[in-house]
Amino acid sequence: MELLSGDWIWALAVAALLTGATISVIVLAAVGSIRRSVNEGGARQSQQIRKLAETVGTLTAQQQDAELRIQHLTEINRKLAEEVTALGERLRDADSAPRISGTARLLH
Repeated sequence: MELLSGDWIWALAVAALLTGATISVIVLAAVGSIRRSVNEGGARQSQQIRKLAETVGTLTAQQQDAELRIQHLTEINRKLAEEVTALGERLRDADSAPRISGTARLLH
């Protein structure tokens, strides 16, 4: 009888060891899978951050170009306004000048 109880304990110990080993393998596989998922997620986020940084750089360059164009257009607009003002003054001066009529006008 003692022999049977020893075999029973031995079988239980082996079963416990196999169960523990199986659980350990499952846990290690799960941890590995989780770690791989986290690493892949981190890689995707790094790639997205890199793309966003490139987009921000492109937008910043476009904004600077737009600001330069606005400055250029503002300068052109100022010059045109000065020319329009000068033309207006010339027209006023021409309107106020005495007119020569008749033959003298033709000779003038």
